[in-house]
Amino acid sequence: MNDFTKKIRLGTRASNLAISQVAEVHLLIANFFPEVKIEIIPITTSGDKIQDKNLAEIGGKGLFIKELEEALINNKIDVAVHSSKDIPPIIHEDTEICAFTKLLDSRDCFVSKKYSSFKKLPKNAVIGTSSTRRKAYILKERPDLKVVNFRGNIDTRLNKIENDEVDGAILAVAGLMRLGKENKITEIFNIEKMLPSGGQGSLALQIREKDKNLAKILQKINDEPTQICVKSERAFLRELGASCTTPVGAYAYIENKKLILKTSIIDYDGSEIFETTSKCDISLEKAIELGFKAGEQTKKKAQKLLQKII
Repeated sequence: MNDFTKKIRLGTRASNLAISQVAEVHLLIANFFPEVKIEIIPITTSGDKIQDKNLAEIGGKGLFIKELEEALINNKIDVAVHSSKDIPPIIHEDTEICAFTKLLDSRDCFVSKKYSSFKKLPKNAVIGTSSTRRKAYILKERPDLKVVNFRGNIDTRLNKIENDEVDGAILAVAGLMRLGKENKITEIFNIEKMLPSGGQGSLALQIREKDKNLAKILQKINDEPTQICVKSERAFLRELGASCTTPVGAYAYIENKKLILKTSIIDYDGSEIFETTSKCDISLEKAIELGFKAGEQTKKKAQKLLQKII
């Protein structure tokens, strides 16, 4: 049996961003448990290996956690550190997400070296993204733009922008912040204009369900407001039957002592959108219930649109 008071093995993707994320978790654990030795184990995932195809064609963002989850189940690591947005609504039954780090920033941003804002893009300009959600929102605002598949780590994508392979791209603010590249941001989208992916901006810690002692340790670094918000977003996605390739947004936040959940489903070409806004008292149980109810409402009132995108 593992003695987690002595050593914890953190599994992570091998990209620069992922290494930065796991270092963030390492520091949080060390602040509470300086005596615990932390071993960081980089793992190359299917999503990282296959760069020449659209994520939707090869299985979605779940490919970014597949090998990490397998390493966890096979006791090669103790904790899988993920971007919360990359985790499918349903995970392996022998595992659980036991903690979330404090949300950094949920928003998406426009990055371009040529144009000072998204609005100033000329007709037929080329925009890069690998996200069906971002593509749908782009086409909703600007159906005249050409959206191309844009894979690779953040540095690769920034280089493509620098080399004029595209006129601009849509990236997550949090990823650029974690790499200290905020200066690359041209414009940050308002949440109302481009609803984020559920969990965007937070990190999630996945462990084996049986490791109760480890769960107690990691609970110390759990950010409860973030956990409440992300669990509500994930409940919506789960009720909807959404995958990581579905053009769907979910964003929960706390305001005036209430939890507010905004959701959207949008046709792939941006031509149709269905949105909900709901609120509840702040508790984990009520937050999850709110997410499920938003999913039920969407299934009931936007059945035709849902059939097109799921």
